Amino acid sequence: PPPHVVVSRRHHFTMVAFHNFYTPLLALSLISTSVHAFATPANSVLSATDARVNHRHLPRVGGRSTSSLLAATSTDSDYENNNSPEELFYEFTQFLINHQTSMIAEIEEIDASGNHFSRDAWGAFDDTNTTATAVPTKSGGITRVLQGGNVVEKGACSLTVIREGILTADRAATIQGRQEGQSSTSSNGDEEVLVVKEGDVYSAAALSVVLHTRNPFVPTFRSDVRIFLVKSESGKSIAWFGGGSDLTPYYLIDQDIIGFHGKLKQMCDTHFPPNNNSYNMSYEQMKQSCDEYFYLPARSEHRGTGGIFFDDLPATQSTLAFVRDVAQGWMPSWFPIIEKNAEREYSEEEKHWQCLRRGRYLEFNLLYDRGVKFGLANANPRVEGVMVSAPPKIAFDYNHVPKKGSEEERLLAVLRSPMIWV
Repeated sequence: PPPHVVVSRRHHFTMVAFHNFYTPLLALSLISTSVHAFATPANSVLSATDARVNHRHLPRVGGRSTSSLLAATSTDSDYENNNSPEELFYEFTQFLINHQTSMIAEIEEIDASGNHFSRDAWGAFDDTNTTATAVPTKSGGITRVLQGGNVVEKGACSLTVIREGILTADRAATIQGRQEGQSSTSSNGDEEVLVVKEGDVYSAAALSVVLHTRNPFVPTFRSDVRIFLVKSESGKSIAWFGGGSDLTPYYLIDQDIIGFHGKLKQMCDTHFPPNNNSYNMSYEQMKQSCDEYFYLPARSEHRGTGGIFFDDLPATQSTLAFVRDVAQGWMPSWFPIIEKNAEREYSEEEKHWQCLRRGRYLEFNLLYDRGVKFGLANANPRVEGVMVSAPPKIAFDYNHVPKKGSEEERLLAVLRSPMIWV
């Protein structure tokens, strides 16, 4: 088997400035709200305590707190007939390129406004090479944006591919710090753990989506998937996946949220059978990690009703199948909500409430999303790509308090104390 690596959650060293371009590679990966994982400081492993979230009512998985999403070291069986990390990176990146195109076509069809996603490309995908569909040998990206649609008031779908980057000392130190205290051998005792060092070569690829809806009864949808590959000077390599998806509703329609989470749980249980998978992964674990990340501590509110979030998942053929299913399930999990509610009538007051909650969305992005904070820290020619996930219209009313017993108040109660939907 290829060398193993034991790395903690949140590889924040992957958010990099490559040739002065912002590369949102974390689930929040690419578009602000998704791009969180690759830019988090080395010492910020989110936990219920760190986020000041009371998860006492949530289950524990495997006898330990689910807030620590540590990817289990893979066993020999994981690598039987498995492609190399480099081959897995190539296969997954090709999937991302194709999936961006097919998903945009689906969104334009259901939006039915006649508006189309714009195309802003750089590097290997620049506008002189608009028909390129193969995995590039150089870095590049494509930001696609739909504005003023019938269903999607503003939506963005961003692809980023980084090739042959070099880890700096501080980024390598981030991983080394995560590996401290770990065994120097893999789980089978034969292979040395891959110790990432300054100067190691890395590649990364990510696809992320944020769709802000016109109708306040249709939740905002956010999702991303990503892969990160490191090759050491010894020639050994390792790759891992991350990603997830979640909803930010403005009015709670319980059956819609239950249906969304139900699809996620069914998919997770298929790939990671409860209490019987070598990665120690579960829907419950990924759901709690999602709740923990999308949290506004100053407000004591979560941004939405969550979904799943995972990181540091060792790249094997079986985990590749899971991450592909995550991406391919994005639209099927969201479209039923559109079909049910997109034409529902709403008042000016309900639209204003949506704008108020969008203000919280932007607040989270600017204050807490590590990818956005990283991208805005210095002069950045790709600043529009950093801010692409921002809602089209927002509102900030001073000390707004929902009416007692209203649907707005009910939403706030759930955002302050996350529910177990399935």
